[in-house]
Amino acid sequence: MPGNDRAALVTGSTSGLGLAIALRLARSGYRVTLNYSSDDQQAERALTQVRQASSSAVLVKADLGTAAGAAGLVERAAAAHGRLDVLVNNAARVIDGPFLEMTEADWDAVLDVNLKGAFLCSQHAARLMLAQDDGGVILNIGSSTGIRGRRNGVNTCASKAGLMVMTQCLALELAPRIRVNTIVPGLVVTGETTTRFRLDDPAIRREREQAIPLHRLGRPEDIADAVMLLLSPEARFITGQKLVVDGGQNMWLRTLTERASLAVRVPACDAPPGPRPGGASFSLRCVQAE
Repeated sequence: MPGNDRAALVTGSTSGLGLAIALRLARSGYRVTLNYSSDDQQAERALTQVRQASSSAVLVKADLGTAAGAAGLVERAAAAHGRLDVLVNNAARVIDGPFLEMTEADWDAVLDVNLKGAFLCSQHAARLMLAQDDGGVILNIGSSTGIRGRRNGVNTCASKAGLMVMTQCLALELAPRIRVNTIVPGLVVTGETTTRFRLDDPAIRREREQAIPLHRLGRPEDIADAVMLLLSPEARFITGQKLVVDGGQNMWLRTLTERASLAVRVPACDAPPGPRPGGASFSLRCVQAE
């Protein structure tokens, strides 16, 4: 789906990943609608930056945690450009805290934007796309914490896991007119992640990089490239999938976990080969318990 007067809406797009995605879309010929919720000055700077690539870019302030906010955003995006071909659900909120101390307000604030907001925007956008001759594409920006949980982030992890399953549901219901996929970034360097993970500390950053097979952290442009890949004609037969863009980190950690779980931690022994159901043979390697 090359630009050529196509229209795209990117939620949460005035900084970080969202801004990188909006810039890449604008430079590729898309008419882009940017969205934000609170920081007016940052939003105006982002709009100026995107308009250097595409003078048709527009900016809409909206609270995606409400039905009215999501509906108004999609309606204004479609009105500004006369159609809507691409929705990128990138808006996200992070409020970390221990599970036993997390409040209902902290839970709701994160789920309302990360999951409900994506649901509402997708619903309104899909109705418009289905009325067009050539449908459209919905891309959800997930997180590796939706695949593998972490401490002090049950609300974020739950929202991102839900987003990936929602992707599959929408892909089933909206096919064949609309393709729906999830992009799962690993640790990407943005202003927010630099502060949250202290990535400006060389030792901490080096440790993070060494945990990634490609030995570097992600860049916002890596995620923007993944968006363009899934919008390209070459992705025409891809829907309901998650594309993990993390330098191999999740794969590597999963491999280590699986290898550890396969070791039977009992006193050292060598079990003799024996029969298995169906006639196949097997052997059991026991290792010393720690």
